[in-house]
Amino acid sequence: MSSAIKFLIVAIVVYVGYALWQKHHERVEAAEIAAITDNRGFIEFAPPDGGKRQEVMIVAAQNCPHEAAQRADALAQEMAERNMRYVRTSSITFTPPPDFDDAYVRRHNRVMNQDLPLVFVNGRVKSNPDLDEVIAEYEQANR
Repeated sequence: MSSAIKFLIVAIVVYVGYALWQKHHERVEAAEIAAITDNRGFIEFAPPDGGKRQEVMIVAAQNCPHEAAQRADALAQEMAERNMRYVRTSSITFTPPPDFDDAYVRRHNRVMNQDLPLVFVNGRVKSNPDLDEVIAEYEQANR
């Protein structure tokens, strides 16, 4: 057997092994997220610095024509009309807990790279929720 064929076989085995490991890793990560997700799809997630549990924080670009920013503006307008406490912002920061690990970083990155707007309420976050989901989460936080 020539060295080129041996190399090709090894490359295929390595690729298939990596692909299987990656799929397994994605399933494990999805299961971890599902375990901390409520029935409205909000994920347990510490509020950004300055955020309050009883207040909704809507995160997306401001004064922007992009669809995500328009959805965030519409959500903020609906909340204002209902006299619900909210903050509309385009930037947030986080201070990681002292004992953070790779799982924390992966979950944080996964959440922060979802579709905008990101909406934080009651120690939870959801990507692009509808108004009813936000209201239900807000009401639960303020009971």
